[in-house]
Amino acid sequence: MRLWPLSGFLLGAALVSVPAAAASFDCDKASTPAEETVCGDMLLSALDGRLGKAYAAARKAGEFSEEVRQTARDFQSNRASCGTDKGCILATYIAVLQNFGSMGKPDPLPSLVSADLIADGDAPRSNDLPNRIGECVTTQIESVHPRLAGDGPPTDEDYDFGTGVEYSNGGVGVSYEREDEIIRSKPGDSVTLCLISIPRNCPPGDDRGRFYTATNSRTGGTWTLPDSQHMCGGA
Repeated sequence: MRLWPLSGFLLGAALVSVPAAAASFDCDKASTPAEETVCGDMLLSALDGRLGKAYAAARKAGEFSEEVRQTARDFQSNRASCGTDKGCILATYIAVLQNFGSMGKPDPLPSLVSADLIADGDAPRSNDLPNRIGECVTTQIESVHPRLAGDGPPTDEDYDFGTGVEYSNGGVGVSYEREDEIIRSKPGDSVTLCLISIPRNCPPGDDRGRFYTATNSRTGGTWTLPDSQHMCGGA
């Protein structure tokens, strides 16, 4: 079984020298093809270790107890639906770690985790958005701008109130934070764009709140953002 490269990923010598072992569940009792895949892969297992810590931090924060439990249930369902597809499984870990990080203590993902790694060479150029978790396409940056539009050309300080990006296939990304990797991007830059999360129980016709991971092929920068300032059913 192929193991993803570990360059730039500080797993520690012990992890490199022994078989992978998940942290949030007992690999001896792995009950789905996805769990077995996690247990056999160093990167996925390391992310699973992060998941256990992120879950505990989100629970400790105490503000989102039901949301934490629902996020965990949704993650387990999404991961199980991936089967043995490593890119799909990786996408579910990126999504859940970002989600728990927003509720507890943020923990930036290792630099090697990218849309290109999710795609693993399978990101056809497309004018359409990906529509299933773990699916990736190649598109281009259409525009980069501050989240809040002002009068006249944007200044660098405008990005302190958030960042927006549009893709040539109609996709968008919105952040309330300054996203330096997006600011470094330019119109025309080629990007790999992967769908990592689809919200559940949305009102009919309201599909806001999908999360995408993108990697700029020119800069190597990666970001993960939702497609709207509000999730489905919100304002």
